[in-house]
Amino acid sequence: MVLLSLSLSLSLGLQDDEVVLQCSTTIQKEQQKLCLAAEGFGNRLCFLESISNSKNVPPDLSICTFVLEQSLSVRALQEMLANTEDKADGTAQGGGHRTLLYGHAVLLRHSYSGMYLCCLSTSRSSTDKLAFDVGLQEDTTGEACWWTIHPASKQRSEGEKVRVGDDLILVSISSERYLHLSYGNGSLHVDAAFQQTLWSVAPICSGSEVAQGFLIGGDVLRLLHGHMDECLTVPSGEHGDEQRRAVHYEGGAVSSHARSLWRLETLRVVWSGSHIRWGQPFRLRHVTTGKYLSLIEDKCLQLMDKEKADIKSTAFCFRSSKEKLDPGVKKEVDGMGFPDIKYGDSVCFIQHVDTYLWLTYQTADAKCVRMGGVQRKAIMHHEGHMDDGLTLSRSQHEESRTARVIRSTVFLFNLFIRGLDTLRKKGAGSTLELPIESVSLSLQDLIGYFQPPGDHLEHEDKQNRLRALKNRQNLFQEEGMISLVLECIDRLHVYSSAAHFAEAVGREAGESWSSILNSLYQLLAALIRGNRKNCAQFSGSLDWLVSRLERLEASSGILEVLHCVLVESPEALNIIKEGHIKSIISLLDKHGRNHKVLDVLCSLCVCNGVAVRSNQNLICDNLLPGRDLLLQTRLVSHVSSMRPNIFLGVSDGSAQYRKWYYELIVDQMLPFVTAEATHLRVVCVCVCTGHDQPGAGSPSLNVVLTVSIRQTSSGCIARSVSSPNQHLLRSEDVVSCCLDLSVPSISFRINGQPVQGMFENFNSDGLFFPVVSFSAGVKVRFLLGGRHGEFKFLPPPGYAPCCEAVLPREKLKLEAGQDQTAARDLLGPTVTLSQAAFTPTPVDTSQIVLPPHLERIREKLAENIHELWVMNKIELGWTFGAVRDDNKRQHPCLVEFSKLPEQERSYNLQMSLETLKTLLALGCHVGLADEHAVEKVKRMKLSSTYQLSSGYKPAPLDLNHIKLTSTQEAMVDKLAENAHNVWARDRIHQGWTYGIQQVTPAVPHVCLFTGVCVY
Repeated sequence: MVLLSLSLSLSLGLQDDEVVLQCSTTIQKEQQKLCLAAEGFGNRLCFLESISNSKNVPPDLSICTFVLEQSLSVRALQEMLANTEDKADGTAQGGGHRTLLYGHAVLLRHSYSGMYLCCLSTSRSSTDKLAFDVGLQEDTTGEACWWTIHPASKQRSEGEKVRVGDDLILVSISSERYLHLSYGNGSLHVDAAFQQTLWSVAPICSGSEVAQGFLIGGDVLRLLHGHMDECLTVPSGEHGDEQRRAVHYEGGAVSSHARSLWRLETLRVVWSGSHIRWGQPFRLRHVTTGKYLSLIEDKCLQLMDKEKADIKSTAFCFRSSKEKLDPGVKKEVDGMGFPDIKYGDSVCFIQHVDTYLWLTYQTADAKCVRMGGVQRKAIMHHEGHMDDGLTLSRSQHEESRTARVIRSTVFLFNLFIRGLDTLRKKGAGSTLELPIESVSLSLQDLIGYFQPPGDHLEHEDKQNRLRALKNRQNLFQEEGMISLVLECIDRLHVYSSAAHFAEAVGREAGESWSSILNSLYQLLAALIRGNRKNCAQFSGSLDWLVSRLERLEASSGILEVLHCVLVESPEALNIIKEGHIKSIISLLDKHGRNHKVLDVLCSLCVCNGVAVRSNQNLICDNLLPGRDLLLQTRLVSHVSSMRPNIFLGVSDGSAQYRKWYYELIVDQMLPFVTAEATHLRVVCVCVCTGHDQPGAGSPSLNVVLTVSIRQTSSGCIARSVSSPNQHLLRSEDVVSCCLDLSVPSISFRINGQPVQGMFENFNSDGLFFPVVSFSAGVKVRFLLGGRHGEFKFLPPPGYAPCCEAVLPREKLKLEAGQDQTAARDLLGPTVTLSQAAFTPTPVDTSQIVLPPHLERIREKLAENIHELWVMNKIELGWTFGAVRDDNKRQHPCLVEFSKLPEQERSYNLQMSLETLKTLLALGCHVGLADEHAVEKVKRMKLSSTYQLSSGYKPAPLDLNHIKLTSTQEAMVDKLAENAHNVWARDRIHQGWTYGIQQVTPAVPHVCLFTGVCVY
């Protein structure tokens, strides 16, 4: 079972109460104790942090802590979610209870990232296909972030308070699965599954009992040296990893840098966020490097890796005085404890717990001290100096979070760089896996992290956010993050293309090359945007930036960097050369009138409101000639769509063929008629509600073919498939579409060559129809086969031309889509579709029992139907033959009814039986008015021309004297239609489908559609 133990209070308050979720498992016969953890930034999935040997290998509890934010009854939660949907608001609302009860739903917020623990819709488990991933979500939309609490013990019941030491079960409301620890692919991970795991909840901190201004465990702080305006820190990011292990006191601006931040961690997990007391052991973790302050030989201090940070070398404590030592810390007790140490007020001396040495500094040479700017090495000593007292300064939450982001980003990017270096040395045969997915997600988060505030904010709020953004940029720059991003860019630029990169890392990872490269440039732009100090680093690197513009994959991101440099560093305008301007202008031929290119050109023309005449003249001389439409940037490229009146569908028992083919030929393709790229999209649209609804997510097309499928039964879902070797469309190109509804799958070809990838297993309910959408400057033609456009390339085996899907009474025509100036989405037919795949639905006679008096006339009815059929065949020139031959018009069934083959005779009897049952099912009353009517009915006397060579001459009943009422005639139409449906159903079961002409079995049949009956 998933068992959880709460140890907060008898009546658990939910205001800033922090906990960690723990579990135990056995790995290789060794008992392991683990904590649920999550990074949130660059990785949304939860993972496990080991706390088995927390004394010698300290766990990172900062990413393991969750806040019990809200508790509601399940009914109150449902009402709240309903109200939230009505208001379109994704935040948690409603008061919630302050006492945690069994059966209630709780909301767990991750302390570090501010995201919420939730059950995701993805699954990475290779052993349990029914399991879902557990991770973090940015908001509380829906039920995914809510978990219900149930007692594991039978001594507790729903509705009771959660008491100290109780065992609990957490169940995801959205998936109804348990929080589970699973093992797969050689590693442990957390998911939501139907299996159960033993967990426990350990309290960390109770926010309601925290004394404001006092030191608690887990705080991020600076250690300020009393009277010297210095703080304990490490060397800057310009130094190597080994050099950054040294610890010293440094003054000046370092007191605002991230490298001067330390996290205070107690030596226990439970109540690790309680108030810190004098003499209480703790560790000091450097935030940006993740290493621990440690005492090594010769009384020196050094940063130690987490795996080597044992308690003997890394345990320190605060003392209020050196002369009069505080008594030893009493036995640890549960709870927040009493506040002792106050920020900015208490003077603290740091003592090493094991050796009783004091933290002090190494005396510098007097001459160096007078010169200023000296860094004094931090050491441990038996006595130290009289001024060794430190005051504590607590870091702001935003600053500490940025430092943590720096640490995780530096680790990931260095891992990525080392992996690329290893690949270059070992070559393409290396099996090293690069963290491509992690890098991509981290880049997206970082770009969003440095996103400037929107214009909709109030002025004061916007200015506050701009200041916070600039502080983040400065912290990143001071830790060498800009240089690290440039290193990643240089490593990726070793490869000339995505295909080249794919040869080294594999096809799947290779596809991310261009997106990662462009994202790196966008991150670089985000780090320097609006920050003149950071932009100044690039004022002398214009040659480097402009030279990279030749790479189309990253030109968009490079333009952003270039624009930021030119706007924020006016000195860069003095070193702009004509070659730089020509390179930028050349992008207009590659991208069209891209706003980013024009923004860069604008920034070259004006500096601080003053015109730069030299640059203006160069731009006019190189830009305006031959570009008459340059200034017409507000022209809108009208996007329209065309579709033939062909509808392809499939359902159980349908008569329609399932594999279709059509082509589209490009007659004209002009790259840039307006400021926007030329648009051409070839699609198969599925419409399930009568008309297509426009929606977001459509792939855009920049003169490069993109093929897509859209499903609109429950909102628009757009997917794109494209070849890695992108093909620039030109006149006379042929795009082919192959639709297979039996799989289902959709594949595309360009000039007869398959496009890599296809769509499979999509929703095939409803009707599909071919559509092409295009903008100004494009002329295309549908080739549907036969007289509707001969194909340029042969269809794949088994595929039929789309023109064969047109019904006999329909005339093939093209229909225009609606106006799409405002939104680039494919719009389907404006009226309800009348065509549909024919699915025969005979009248259900399974429950009809034929009365005895009708059983007697069934055979007579079957015999008369046969006699009429023979008479019609003879009139058409058919004769008897042992084998059916349509060319000679010979048929083996032109014999007396009694001499018919058993299969044909049984079929006729079954048809007459179904006819009588159908009459009864339709509500008709069939009876015998005269018991001797059969004997009285006369038969038709046909001429000798109806006599066959065998001597047989048909004699059907003479019914000329019988007149039917209008109601009876309507009933005859229904019987005829039902007979056709029965026949069509049987043919479909035999593998026949509808086609323009009848060919061999298991392929289209001419008569399989509504309204035609052929026997």
